[in-house]
Amino acid sequence: MYGCTKELSIAEFSDDFSDYESELRIEAILHPMNFRNTIVRIDKTLLVTDTSLFNDIDDNGDWVGYTDENGNGKWDEGEPLNDDIGGNDGGKGNGVPDPGEPHIDDYLEILPLVHDSTMSSVVMVEKVTGNLIAEFEWKANAGIIEEYIYDQESGNEYIEIFNYGGYAPLDKYSETEINYNEEYEFQITKQNGDFISGTTQPFKPAELILENTEWEADTLILNEDTDLVEFLTDENVSFSNFTFREVFSTDSIVYSYSTYFPPGESDIPGKSLYQLSKGFFPIGISELTISVLSKDYSQYFISSLSLRDNELSNLRDQNGNVILGIVGSSTVTSIYVKNIL
Repeated sequence: MYGCTKELSIAEFSDDFSDYESELRIEAILHPMNFRNTIVRIDKTLLVTDTSLFNDIDDNGDWVGYTDENGNGKWDEGEPLNDDIGGNDGGKGNGVPDPGEPHIDDYLEILPLVHDSTMSSVVMVEKVTGNLIAEFEWKANAGIIEEYIYDQESGNEYIEIFNYGGYAPLDKYSETEINYNEEYEFQITKQNGDFISGTTQPFKPAELILENTEWEADTLILNEDTDLVEFLTDENVSFSNFTFREVFSTDSIVYSYSTYFPPGESDIPGKSLYQLSKGFFPIGISELTISVLSKDYSQYFISSLSLRDNELSNLRDQNGNVILGIVGSSTVTSIYVKNIL
């Protein structure tokens, strides 16, 4: 029995979800250290059988076929393949955009159809006083996605950057200062008057321990295998996210990898401790970003609970119903580190 397998199409189970109606998934993330980066992402959910998005077609015409350098009308070994690298079922160098090839059903095609830009109002207020902190507006280029790409032809790895849409603070609120002792509420009003809200309270930024550290200007130096990069955080912090980017020049900073984990105990009352060994860092100069996540956002970030679980989402509509998503905060600190081999 264990050796028997059969591939089934999920469409065969359509009766189980035939009554499903699209709903909203919202992620409102407060960035206290740089308020202009605060964003409210609102997307529409879709069934996995919905072929209006993932239709295996180059809808926006950005797929690039092979370069026919000798003009003989076919791809020859050694000619650039570009996007014509072969898809899920082959098709290398056939001059046709195949499913699974670059720029087929990519973010540029999909995201505009998923985003919901129709909210009549998106604001953030102080939870206790109700005082307005900021108003938000829809922007098609509110944030970026970094996608890892492996080029089969050359064997090279690179990162492709895509923009996504969301609601960002109006320019006049870009310098807003956040009080870490306050709780903040995001309030979203739909065109039909329905109301959605959720609250968050940010943690203070991670505090770099400077004792026994060596610096060159603004760059922390790691010489010995025993060197550590240490941060203190609030004792109530559950998880932080760490992102490493290699620095090749002032205008070339390339994503390396990300990881997340909980802090350890500290000897300082009210504080927890993060310790990053030398082996965490790429050789050379890198930019380390540590994002301290709020309590609710930490759980949302790592939990395996259903998106509809009321212990996961802290968003509610005017009737108290759970809305998919999260209101959270991410307090970001960045430093440069030079790891000497």
